Amino acid sequence: MGDSKALPIVGGVMLVLFLPLIIVIALIVGGLAGMDAAASDCGATMETEGKPFAWPTDEHNVDQDWQDPDADGYSHSGIDFDADEGSKVYAVGDGEITSIANHEIRIKHDEGIETRYKYLKEIKVKVKDKVKRGDQIATSGSGDEDPPGLTGDHLHFELWIDKKDDGNLVNTKPDKDSFGDAGSSDDTGSAGCCAGGDLTGNNNAQKAFNYFASSGYSKEQAAGIVGNMIHESSVEPGRLQGTPSGKVTNPSDAVESSAGWGIVQWTPAGKMIKPSRAAGIDDATIVSLQYQLDFLRKQLNGETPIPEKNAGDQVKAAKTVEDAAVAFGRYYERFAGSDDLSNSRYTERKTAAKQVLSTFGAGAPTSGAGGCGAGSGNIAAVAMSLAWPTPGHTTQPYADHATDMYKKNFYQYNKSAKSAGDVAWTDCGRFVATVMHMSGADPDYPDVYTPTQENYLRTSGKYEVHDDWDVSKLQPGDILIGPGHTYLFVGPWANGHNAASASLDGPNPGPGHVPEASNAYEVGTTYAVARLKKK
Repeated sequence: MGDSKALPIVGGVMLVLFLPLIIVIALIVGGLAGMDAAASDCGATMETEGKPFAWPTDEHNVDQDWQDPDADGYSHSGIDFDADEGSKVYAVGDGEITSIANHEIRIKHDEGIETRYKYLKEIKVKVKDKVKRGDQIATSGSGDEDPPGLTGDHLHFELWIDKKDDGNLVNTKPDKDSFGDAGSSDDTGSAGCCAGGDLTGNNNAQKAFNYFASSGYSKEQAAGIVGNMIHESSVEPGRLQGTPSGKVTNPSDAVESSAGWGIVQWTPAGKMIKPSRAAGIDDATIVSLQYQLDFLRKQLNGETPIPEKNAGDQVKAAKTVEDAAVAFGRYYERFAGSDDLSNSRYTERKTAAKQVLSTFGAGAPTSGAGGCGAGSGNIAAVAMSLAWPTPGHTTQPYADHATDMYKKNFYQYNKSAKSAGDVAWTDCGRFVATVMHMSGADPDYPDVYTPTQENYLRTSGKYEVHDDWDVSKLQPGDILIGPGHTYLFVGPWANGHNAASASLDGPNPGPGHVPEASNAYEVGTTYAVARLKKK
């Protein structure tokens, strides 16, 4: 950590200037798992892979972008979506309704941000209502704008920001790629497609190492990253710079601090906390190891509001564990004196990284397709990559309204689905089977029919099945199965959800829905819990 970083994202003053090797070893092999609030295989993900806003409509093409005044004086202060009249309009983030007038809604968000939605038809909210990211607030209507704005049916969206912190809002052009929804991007199933890599291990250092080793990084590169973390925070997600190991400082107490905070000591702490909150992530998730690893991985991929792609590229170019430790320290941490490659801090970080590799390398997962892609073994992560992070996806034809990731993978990993017609996209059993096949967790899982699947769960010998468990005993990746329905528990997810499911279309109860977020229910009564035994 250092105070000379080109971008004040990670660091401050180093927590541990000279960490003896014996302490490093203790941190690696000891029990520093107490601050892993997520405690899950694959916890919450930023709902939109680091995008600050959810889409305001189901129409994701910006048909008229922001335009500064041209030579003829024409301008467009906002963005237009060519949404049909009556289409759903959603809040792009958590906030409070502050104004409803002239077919327009205004929502106040945290950190001096306001969003405005114009040309609405039916208003679904009222002033002072609290809304969550993705909540429907209205239906779109029709209106005629001056050129180059759209005319007729469309939604006009504006972003207003208090740039000078003086109470005055300024209409601002949203950054490119500001919007997105989990599962609706152009991901191909490679590393980076969902919530991240393997999060198993006896302590936080091993969990972080396994995470990056299964997210597209070599074992040497993963060790280089974790070697730096050890010297930044002892891999403690709730650690505030200057506080002792083991003390948890929650986001609400750290957000306005100028000090570093979290596993890589984001500096000031609000640099990471504020955009996470703006993306609809709650504080309990932000302080979890899983979420912070996801956030860091996305930074290194060039995502999130504070991208660090150059640092990620430098780490991925490293061939040895020592080079990886230096690359992460120099290009990501940017501590004081990091341009001097003879700086003693590099010696310390390389030593820690080598110890990480020698301690954990033999049993680490392979990088392969990444922690959430095909073959990753991560049931919960794959489920979240295939399902919508919000409920309510009941529109027909269902094949057109599943997530892009589900569209790309459904027929490949559920061989009998194509002959079953459009209704197959809503089949709960096919969704669970697709996840089990795609993740590689159980290639033999029956394609369809919950009675067949339940019999398989109880008789194959691969699962432990419990009829009397409750929600408190669930772990991400658990299968819930009962008469006529089955779904997956995934752990903490966006918007407070913790499960993913499809629901078969039919008269009882009908209509169905494609895979989407939900919450665990009737555990130990209607639904038994099936957990894949560890190999």
